[in-house]
Amino acid sequence: MKKKSLLPIPLSILFSLCLLSCSQATQNQPQPQSKEILKEGNSQVVVKKEQAWQQVTVKYYDFEGGFYGLISQTGDKLLPMNLAKQYKLQGTILKVKGELIKDMMTIQQWGQPFKISDVELIKLGKANEGETF
Repeated sequence: MKKKSLLPIPLSILFSLCLLSCSQATQNQPQPQSKEILKEGNSQVVVKKEQAWQQVTVKYYDFEGGFYGLISQTGDKLLPMNLAKQYKLQGTILKVKGELIKDMMTIQQWGQPFKISDVELIKLGKANEGETF
């Protein structure tokens, strides 16, 4: 009487489960939502979603070497990467449009890095002692 080996059956089940879990992991990854890609013929057109204006107040923080931050009306902390020199005054109120910069670390470790694309001055603030340009 020949003994048949049952080892290939558990190995094939284990292999199938591994393949199934790998395919589900790649399907569940979040897709970036900031851009939309449209195909026209052989080329691709990238369309950015409209950025909304938000009102922010400029604040100077005297730690980590000193830096300017933006506080939105909803309390969001934005760390501007390209705030113009004329707006670097404590209490300046601006309307800004821009985009959050993801996957970026800063020495300030405060707020979300933010690239300003458009800015409108509402009220200019006043310079404090210790603020430098």
